[in-house]
Amino acid sequence: MQIRPPTSYPLRIQSANFELSAISLDSCPDSKLPEFAFIGRSNVGKSSLLNALSNQAALARVSKTPGRTREINFFTINRTWSLVDLPGYGYAKASASDRERFNEFVSDYLRERENLGC
Repeated sequence: MQIRPPTSYPLRIQSANFELSAISLDSCPDSKLPEFAFIGRSNVGKSSLLNALSNQAALARVSKTPGRTREINFFTINRTWSLVDLPGYGYAKASASDRERFNEFVSDYLRERENLGC
């Protein structure tokens, strides 16, 4: 899939909606929209950035406690593309088996998701 940049700048986000939370690659939405994913350490502000970009204070769940995002969260933007909030890594207060499951799930998503653009 070829991802094309917006035709006009600045890009205006006019609508942003939570789509779903996925706990496995199989439970990701069956969508052909291009996806742009946020990945990084726990508690660096991925969800806060998503809220700022969408100009919605509570679109993505934000917590002061690291490791609260434990699923892959999909948000449809302007009905034409998706932002994806991935679980953070590094600080999550979770069992070793849970952390391994997060890492495996995110790795599967990054390697196998066909409409992941960036």
